[in-house]
Amino acid sequence: MQNETSREVASVVRDHGPIGRAQIARRSRLSASTVGRTVDRLIAQGILSELGPQRGSGSGRPSSLLCFNSEIASVLVADLRLTEAYVVRTDLGGNLLRSAARPRGEGDTPLSLTQLITLLRQELEGIHSGPPVRAVVIGAPSVVDPEHGLVEWAPSLGWSNVPLASLLKDELGLPVSVENDVNLAALGEYWKGVGRGSRHMVFVSVGTGIGAGIILDGRLYHGGSNAAGEVSYFVTDVSTLQDNAGQIGTLESRVGREGVIRMAHLLAQRYPASRLATYIHGSEGHILSQDVFALALGGDPAAQVVFKETVDQLSVVMCNLSVVLDPEVVVLGGPDDWKWPSLVEAIRARIGSALLRPINLQATVLGKDAVILGGAQLALSVEGVLPV
Repeated sequence: MQNETSREVASVVRDHGPIGRAQIARRSRLSASTVGRTVDRLIAQGILSELGPQRGSGSGRPSSLLCFNSEIASVLVADLRLTEAYVVRTDLGGNLLRSAARPRGEGDTPLSLTQLITLLRQELEGIHSGPPVRAVVIGAPSVVDPEHGLVEWAPSLGWSNVPLASLLKDELGLPVSVENDVNLAALGEYWKGVGRGSRHMVFVSVGTGIGAGIILDGRLYHGGSNAAGEVSYFVTDVSTLQDNAGQIGTLESRVGREGVIRMAHLLAQRYPASRLATYIHGSEGHILSQDVFALALGGDPAAQVVFKETVDQLSVVMCNLSVVLDPEVVVLGGPDDWKWPSLVEAIRARIGSALLRPINLQATVLGKDAVILGGAQLALSVEGVLPV
């Protein structure tokens, strides 16, 4: 219990510091006496430090402001993407210290696990300075049971019911936390991105897959079966109600990366004189969603049809999430540059005044680093990270 309280207080100071003891008590909902004892202990251990007294607007004794020592430890965060594992070492303040990316096998569980373990070991063996690594955090494109570190179902990885946390802990000898990748990205945006300062936030990620990370009252919301935010299964067209959703969901099949590319090919065939058709022909079919959207923004009619359909589908998603959850901010982003500011502007215009309250929709500012920063934010909650 003492360690849990220490992590809670340290987390409040890190995320909101410099901060006084009274503000820590209000944010953590711990008693003033508990906060006082915990702060004294963390100062003695070098985890917190005092900046000196600062008198507030009222009368009375000046209170000391506290700050967090982010260099007390570091963490390895791995973002498991479709074709690569992106591994970054950060300190507990989210400052990037070292990074590496390696291709990984698709659909072959033993092979891809072996590759991941090898990459993590190489990164650990290459560390010769700086704060010690005290934990590993994994962002997986999967429904994850975070309590047990279980990757329940990750179609893009070919993994099902993989006890990833225990496997990696046995191999690396470090505490391991496993979380859904979009949930980590939501934490990153909440901590360091446009969600900073909010209490209720939703991050919608669009790319290979479509998902949402939900933060309610400052905490990740996982749902009853850890599947909260699987918006790729949103029903945006009543005609799909009798369809078999399959592995990826109706929405993802329409406006996920593969859906956008498939739509682009169909429009290029319909409009062979379009710049979209010329682009696809010149690239021998290997196209990027962001290039299609760039053509749309440049005025190509065929690409604009693709862009409009994507905007329509995502507008429904934003409306439904906002009505049900009433977040202070909704962030749209993903690991690739899908022209997020332009998409956000188009979605705002498409929604118009359709809702009781307007949506505070914002474009990501963190890009692919959102998952990494979310992992650094989460690391402080892992037992064994702080030397307490």
